[in-house]
Amino acid sequence: MFRFPIWAIKQVIEHAEAEFYSPEAIRRELSQWQYMLENQEITPEEYREHEKLLFARLMAGQERGIEE
Repeated sequence: MFRFPIWAIKQVIEHAEAEFYSPEAIRRELSQWQYMLENQEITPEEYREHEKLLFARLMAGQERGIEE
C-alpha cells in the first residue's frame, strides 16, 4: 500500500543528493562566490571559508560516486 510513495520519496532524495554533490553545481556555486568576492560583496576570508566547504562537498560527492 505504501510502497509507491516510499519509492517516490527515495527517488526524489537521490536526485536531490546527486544535484547537491554534482561537480557542475559546485562549480556554479564557486563561480557565484568568486563574483561576490570580485565585487567586494564578501571578504576574502568569507570566500576561503565557502571555498573549503565546497571542496569538502566535492570530495563527499566523489566518495558517494557522484561525478559528471
